[in-house]
Amino acid sequence: MLFLWGTLIAEPFHIFARYIASSVTYVIGKTGAGDIITSLVLYLAFVCVIVLMLKLARTKISIYMPCAISVIFIAMLVARSFVRHSVDYKDSICLAIPAIVGLVFYLIKFETGLKWFTDVYTYSLAIALLNALLFVPLSRLNGVVDKILYITNYNDINITESLGGLAGIPELVWGLFFTAFAVFPVIYLATSGRRK
Repeated sequence: MLFLWGTLIAEPFHIFARYIASSVTYVIGKTGAGDIITSLVLYLAFVCVIVLMLKLARTKISIYMPCAISVIFIAMLVARSFVRHSVDYKDSICLAIPAIVGLVFYLIKFETGLKWFTDVYTYSLAIALLNALLFVPLSRLNGVVDKILYITNYNDINITESLGGLAGIPELVWGLFFTAFAVFPVIYLATSGRRK
C-alpha cells in the first residue's frame, strides 16, 4: 500500500482519508481553534479511527465494514454535491469502484475478501497518516527529496506544517515524534489480531 499510495490505484483510499481529514478540520474550524490545535485533533482523530477499525476488524462486524464505509462516503459525496451544486465525477467513479467490489463480495458471501477489504481501508488510513507525519516533512527538506518521494504528491492531510518551529523543534522531528506514538498501538493491534 505504501508503494501504491502515490498512484491512481490508491485514489479511493485517498478519498477515504481526505473526507475524514476535511470533516475533522471543518468541525474544529467552527470552534475557532488555531492551526496547532487543529493539527493535534486531526492527528488524534486519525489514530482513534485506525485503532477503532483494527478493533472492529477482529469482530463479526468486519464483513460489513467495507459496505458501510462505501455507503457513508458516497452519502458524503452526494451531500457535498448538493451543497456545491456540482458533482465531482472523479471522486464519484473512485468511490463507486470499491462500493461495487464490496457489494459483489457481500452478495457472493466472500467473507475472507471482505475482511481483507476492511484491512485495506484500515491500513490505508495508517499509510495516509505515516505519509503526512513523516514523508511530507521529509520531502520539504529540499527539492530533490520531493521528486524521489512520489507518494507525497497526493497528500490530503496537513498535520506537521503548523508545528514546524514550535518550541524550536523542526517539522520533521515533530513528525517523527508523532509517528512513534501512532506506530506502537497500530503494530500491537495488527499483530495481536493477525488472522490464522
